[in-house]
Amino acid sequence: MGSKMMMTDLRHDHDGLRRMMQDFALMMRSAGPEDMPEVTQRRIAFSQAFREHMAREDRMVQQLRKGLLSPEAAQVLREHGRAIVALFLRYSDHIKIWTPAQIEADWVGYRTAVLGLQDGLRERMAWEEQHLHPLMTPQTRIAA
Repeated sequence: MGSKMMMTDLRHDHDGLRRMMQDFALMMRSAGPEDMPEVTQRRIAFSQAFREHMAREDRMVQQLRKGLLSPEAAQVLREHGRAIVALFLRYSDHIKIWTPAQIEADWVGYRTAVLGLQDGLRERMAWEEQHLHPLMTPQTRIAA
């Protein structure tokens, strides 16, 4: 698969994750504890989409690491790696803390936590699109 196609796939993933987050945030505005089945279903769907995207992105980053990289590109990959670990840990903590019982007990707190997590993920995706995705073009990888 060509790198242009891979970049398109990552952007498509990001757009899908953004839509899922927006739909979830809209639902959370009017939903309540009685909507837990839908909340749970959406959480699972988002988690699956997020994991699939992370795996696809990681494969592409590993491919980049095998090639000749400029010092700037190597720095972007290091920064990306650190940020992804931090994001993944934050997301994992969120899932552990916000069990279905805890969500029902503190609906407003959960909504606030979700919106904060979504903001962080949106910022990360914007950073990737600006700094990481351009590295996935053949010309950028070779440039030193």
